[in-house]
Amino acid sequence: MTTEKRGTEVFGNFEVSEGRLKTRREVLLMGALAAGGAVMSSAAQAAPSVPQSAVSVAAFRPSQPVLAKDFNHLVSKPMEGLSPKQIEPHLKLYQGYVAKTNEIHNALNTVDLTTPAPNATYHPLRELLMEQSYALNGVVYHELYFGNLGGAGGMPTGDLANAIDASFGSMGKFMDFFKASGKCMRGWVIVGWNERDGQLRAYGLDLHNMWVPAKVVPVVVLDVYEHAYMIDYGINRGAYLDAFLKNVDWNVCNRRLEMAMKLGHAGPEATA
Repeated sequence: MTTEKRGTEVFGNFEVSEGRLKTRREVLLMGALAAGGAVMSSAAQAAPSVPQSAVSVAAFRPSQPVLAKDFNHLVSKPMEGLSPKQIEPHLKLYQGYVAKTNEIHNALNTVDLTTPAPNATYHPLRELLMEQSYALNGVVYHELYFGNLGGAGGMPTGDLANAIDASFGSMGKFMDFFKASGKCMRGWVIVGWNERDGQLRAYGLDLHNMWVPAKVVPVVVLDVYEHAYMIDYGINRGAYLDAFLKNVDWNVCNRRLEMAMKLGHAGPEATA
């Protein structure tokens, strides 16, 4: 879902400001830097100067870095092939990922870095870092998934349709590829804008944090974990994929692509 914020567009875990895509963490960090600068400016006459970095680090310590978004409208909204009984527990699962992300965040602030000594086989810090990526991606991908649900389905139009034709050859080929990918993967199918080559590409994830593509902005997000469809369809995943396409909001996906395309085709320099 897209919101307006003083000329800034936000979707999922990303924000576009002044033509550049930023993550939530970048936005929060820049806010912390700005806040730190303001504090230093007002206190300059009354106290010795404090290094900018020290103020910024102190400011950037939210106790609850992730707040659950409200997708309850999807429960009451009639969606062909996706019942409230299917959506309600899925939303609760998402809220669980939010809670665990915050729990892990707080645990990272107090983890013992000395006893036992850090080790790549096992260490509490290692486990927290691994599960942090799993929990946080569980939040982000679910927000993007729910955000592109509740639409009229049909076929993509506009820039999204053009990008699909350019990357996949035709809309029919894309739909065949998309549904086949949905049957192949165990977790997610992400159709996203690849900043390196300036193309729309499809990627598959078996877990939230397994094979997450870098420098790719999600445009269409499909959840293919069993929890996304088994109440309505049992093991008939193909019927669920058809239902998803009947309820996908292509307008949301088009807006995501529009924001992602502002990055342009950066090529290998995208990682400079």
